[in-house]
This record gives sequence, C-alpha cells and structure tokens, in this order.
Amino acid sequence: MVDKDRLYRMIALARFEKKNEDKALRINKTYEQDFVSYALIRNFFLTTIAFALLLVVFVMYNMDFWLSNLNNLNFQPLLIALILGYLIMLGIYSVIAFTIARLRYTRAANSVRQYTHELDRLGKIYREEDKLIKSIDEDKEESEEA
Repeated sequence: MVDKDRLYRMIALARFEKKNEDKALRINKTYEQDFVSYALIRNFFLTTIAFALLLVVFVMYNMDFWLSNLNNLNFQPLLIALILGYLIMLGIYSVIAFTIARLRYTRAANSVRQYTHELDRLGKIYREEDKLIKSIDEDKEESEEA
C-alpha cells in the first residue's frame, strides 16, 4: 500500500529539483564568498563596458561641440571628471551587485536547507518502514517455527 505522506514528500522534492536544478542546487555548491566575488568581478567588467558605451554615446551626441572646441578644451579637469564619474558609477553598481548576490545566495541556501530537511524526513519514513517490514518478517518466521 502506498503511504500518502511519503508520496506527497517525494512529489514536493521532485518539483523542487525540477524547478531549482540550475539555480539553488548549483549556487549551494559554491561558498558564499566565492559566489559574491564572482558577482563583483562580473559587475566590474559589465560596468566598465556600460560606462564606455555611455561615454561613446555622449561624445557622439555632442560631436559638434567637441569638434568646435577641441583646441580650447582643458583635458585635465575633463579626465578627472570622467574618472570620478566612472568610480562613482562603479561604486554604486558594486554595492547593488553585492547586495543582490548576498540575497540570492541566502535564499538559495535556505531553500536547499529546506530541501535537505525534507530529504531527511523522507529517509526517516523509509527507515521506519524498513523496521516495520523487518519486524513483520521476524514475526512470520517465529510463527512458522512454532
């Protein structure tokens, strides 16, 4: 006879595995510090590319100003402003990336912790059934011997 509690637990575990096989289970295989570090490194490169693209768009949009004032521009304050703008943008997006990575890791770790707890409960059900089956088999052997 099929145990309904065991069946429902198995279905819930299968759903979790199907839904989270590429997210939570994969994230949980890494350490939190490594996961966050990877997110920050990826953020550094993506922010740099985004800043370069924004700079190109800004320069292209104001091309007539740049060409007409090319000889009169003082490039040192312009360079300092660009570097400060880049560092501010990188800092803001790094804080956001750090926060998001920590939240994702924490949520994945919690869901995997619940998953392993449910696996333990399912294993307990199987062990109890095995004990019950062994005790029934022992009772049958004793009754056959007598």
